[in-house]
Amino acid sequence: MTLEEMNIPLPIKIQAADIITRIEQSTGIIDATMAGGIAEGFVLGIVCLKAMQPKDIDQLETLFSQASDRKMAGLK
Repeated sequence: MTLEEMNIPLPIKIQAADIITRIEQSTGIIDATMAGGIAEGFVLGIVCLKAMQPKDIDQLETLFSQASDRKMAGLK
């Protein structure tokens, strides 16, 4: 599932898209790791606020993880 296909609140979707872009545009391992940390913190904030359903949180976390994995693989 892509971010666009997810049925989540628009403000969360916009911020998530910005984080994915940050991951994709990182220029080194340190930048990519920092962007991944931002993604993790964003998800933790959503969990704490109970701002989304658990299945949607899992999907968002998977999207961030996939973006980070792709970027890290490209940087090696």
